[in-house]
Formats: sequence, C-alpha cells, structure tokens
Amino acid sequence: MSMQQWNVRVVRDGEAVHIGKVGESTEALARCAALSRFGLSEDEVEAGGIRPRGAAIYPDEDFDVSPSL
Repeated sequence: MSMQQWNVRVVRDGEAVHIGKVGESTEALARCAALSRFGLSEDEVEAGGIRPRGAAIYPDEDFDVSPSL
C-alpha cells in the first residue's frame, strides 16, 4: 500500500474543524497517527500551557480522518 495524506478534523460546537494532516497507508493507521500527533491527555490539559481548543485532539472531542484530495 502506498502512503497518502489524510485530513484530521475534530468536532467542536457541532462543526468539523480541520486541525492538520497526517501521512499513512490506511484509515486505521491514519487515526493512530492523528492521535499520536495531535492527541492530548487529561494530564496535559490540566498542566496548562496549551492553547484552549487549538490544533489538538482533546480528551472530550470526537475526531475523524478522511483522504486528502
């Protein structure tokens, strides 16, 4: 399988917000890559120093990936 770009979106206030892209060969791997790159733990959020609702996947958010065209 060849590598492809995937859009990463989170759902905020009922709308999908694009937060970046990852490169992987399958959707499952793209989801893993998105969490690795953009995911934050509860501890990281509580520690502060992170922009509120920035380019990250927060613990209480749904997210999805889709092939980049």
